[in-house]
Amino acid sequence: MRRFPVCACSTAHLPCAEHDAIDRLIQHAPRRRGRIIVDHPILSIEAHQYGFWAHLGFIDDWPDRPDGLSPEFWALLSDARKAGANWLSFDRDEPPSDRFPVFAAGQGEATGDAGTANPAARITIRCSACGSAEVMRDAWARWDDDAQDWALGAVFDAAFCEACEKDATLSEQSIEGSQHKHP
Repeated sequence: MRRFPVCACSTAHLPCAEHDAIDRLIQHAPRRRGRIIVDHPILSIEAHQYGFWAHLGFIDDWPDRPDGLSPEFWALLSDARKAGANWLSFDRDEPPSDRFPVFAAGQGEATGDAGTANPAARITIRCSACGSAEVMRDAWARWDDDAQDWALGAVFDAAFCEACEKDATLSEQSIEGSQHKHP
């Protein structure tokens, strides 16, 4: 058995476009003998329940950022490699670090300065079981001296419905009534 160093990073540090692209690759990846084969053009990726692992060995062959990776993503990978890691785990439950920018997570969840919502795409979040709006999710916030208020840092996947009094699966509903389920 071999031991090797690993770094962990919040998925909140991934630019939205890259995070969404990797999620799509994982969702549509073929399986071979139970293993998910993620076909990323640059990275060797291993999916896990809360995100994915990226192998960092390719950095030895790419001293400069490849065109297919954003500067923000490259900074995360490079920092982990400089720390001596062979793998970087991107985990949705890992708290974000103050050292890297935080981006809005997929499906409209704010994990930082997400900008202004598009009024044409307004939604409501409901309990998938009972339809109640009395739902909540775990999150963390950081005090902002300039704003003199708490700034939302990340919203986690765990959800609870007060009406059902139990863990819940949430559904995102547009004002027009279509639905999208959240874990």
